[in-house]
Amino acid sequence: MNKVKGAVAALRELPRQHRFALGSISFFLLAVFLWQPEPDSSGQVVGEPLRKTVAIPLTDLDILSEQNSEPLGAAIDPQDPDFQAPKDELDQQLAENVTVAHSHQVAAGENLSAIFQQYGLPLADMYQLVAADRSIQNLGVGQTLTWTLDDSGRVAELQIKRSAKIRDEYKLGASGYQYRQHEETGVLKPVMLTGRVSGSFYNSALAAGLTPSQIQTLVQALQWRFDFGRDARKGDRFAVAVEREFIDGKAVSRGTVKALHYLSGSRDVFVMRYSDGQFYDENGQSLNRALRRIPLDKRYRISSSFNPHRKHPITGRISPHNGTDFATPIGTPVLAAGDGVVVKARKHPLAGNYIVIKHGREYTTRYLHLHRLLVKVGDRVEMGQRIALSGNTGRSTGPHLHYELIKKNRPVNAMKVPLPQAAPIPSSQRGAFKQQAQKEKAALADVMPG
Repeated sequence: MNKVKGAVAALRELPRQHRFALGSISFFLLAVFLWQPEPDSSGQVVGEPLRKTVAIPLTDLDILSEQNSEPLGAAIDPQDPDFQAPKDELDQQLAENVTVAHSHQVAAGENLSAIFQQYGLPLADMYQLVAADRSIQNLGVGQTLTWTLDDSGRVAELQIKRSAKIRDEYKLGASGYQYRQHEETGVLKPVMLTGRVSGSFYNSALAAGLTPSQIQTLVQALQWRFDFGRDARKGDRFAVAVEREFIDGKAVSRGTVKALHYLSGSRDVFVMRYSDGQFYDENGQSLNRALRRIPLDKRYRISSSFNPHRKHPITGRISPHNGTDFATPIGTPVLAAGDGVVVKARKHPLAGNYIVIKHGREYTTRYLHLHRLLVKVGDRVEMGQRIALSGNTGRSTGPHLHYELIKKNRPVNAMKVPLPQAAPIPSSQRGAFKQQAQKEKAALADVMPG
């Protein structure tokens, strides 16, 4: 009985077109078994000498929904070094000292299952989290989920910020997930941390009192405006406003970064966090660069969707599909999903001709099975620029483009996950933000090292 339930569950996890194809095959085989030819008046079965049993191996069946895609079992390891964007010194320092935190702001109509599927998180972990506390399913629009993963890809810790002072916490332990609600009962106060760059920005920020995770927040916030790995110079000065919780005059948290003022030669950089959790400059303009959802100039049929939990219908083994396949004819122009730098442009036995583009320090995109490459390593590209022509190279069941979006070194569903936008603060709220930004910048300037 358990095997039957397992088979049913596995079938439910298959894409709809796969289930349809398997159902059609099952109906056909059932009809063959039920059909029996009628005997003639002599009792002989008409046409019996012509009957012949032919065994059709299930592994040879060609499922139409997998045309213009990759064959099952040919999945590319997302951690394969050939597909990784190279890391500079700052990337390495952060990777060694910071547990990467992923976050998502709940949108209208979203539930916990939809969020887990967007980011390819283990569904088994979701069920265990619900078992730990069912209120995790009660998500409100605008609430923020933040989580970290362990080395095996499991959700190690998950937090839900319910309001300005209340957050739910779930931690994975030996006996499963433990839940508790944390309420800030103290007073939130700004703390100013200042410093001067004497070596690397990372070490100088640590010396000023910032934590590795706070440094990562600043690095990601300014990744398009000021690259701390490339642009920081000896002698640069900075001041950071951090909001910490105090109880009886004692700080009980390391705090949240609220604003940064950075001086580098003639460059004057100021950013402040808004109520949406994003950072903006003093005029309320976004620091982000936008990404487009589809790297093509028009829509094509999706022949295989993002599904890191995909199972082979025969073997039952996990055969993840970490991207989205578009059934594009050979020679279709492929466009850069956003501004960035080409870090890989080469050939691979499975991926065929492929390109990897790094977008700032948070996002990477991959384009596989290409016919012709139009860019080379080191090229800077702009969103919408032609970078290749789609093809049918490598392990492929038909002409198509395999496209992957990587966020913080994890493949995510490019068709559904929220993408960075370059929109400014709404005009109705921008005036109040600019006034507050001017006050914050002046306060940071007063404590800036001379």
